[in-house]
Amino acid sequence: MRLNMILSIISIFFLLTLSACSNNEVKYDGEQLKIAVIGDIPELNNKKIHFESISLDEFGEDATQISTNFDAVMITPVVFEEASNDRFVEVYNGSKIPIIFFDSEKRNLPFTNGGLTYQTAQWESLENGSHTTIYLSDIDADREDVWYFYLKDEKELDVLYKEIFEKVETL
Repeated sequence: MRLNMILSIISIFFLLTLSACSNNEVKYDGEQLKIAVIGDIPELNNKKIHFESISLDEFGEDATQISTNFDAVMITPVVFEEASNDRFVEVYNGSKIPIIFFDSEKRNLPFTNGGLTYQTAQWESLENGSHTTIYLSDIDADREDVWYFYLKDEKELDVLYKEIFEKVETL
């Protein structure tokens, strides 16, 4: 009887631990952020982060309005090839808010430079290991700022998100 009780307690503890790990909680505690997502919306929990799905065409057609309503735009791998079309280069370079190229091993290069696509861009010459890039262009100041984020272990994805959100907050 005592053994059954101990096993029950261990089982409950294990289930609670498992459910706590699987809720994809990100421990970001900065300002509220509203992020437009082109592609797959991240599955994570944080009351201070609000994701809203938009299409690539919406961003291309009204980047000014999106810049007014959101703190950043996140582009995910499912749309990288389409997002690297030359017709969007001016949109990225003219955006007033940061653009997060999430999980882009080719960084921002195929998106912010004409004549490249995500498929054709060469990445061998880049430093290996970059997971995500935040890109912000300031046409008036004639400058581009780029920040790289690294993921050493998939188990640390919550840490990566936290770093990204903290950077967006400062921009």
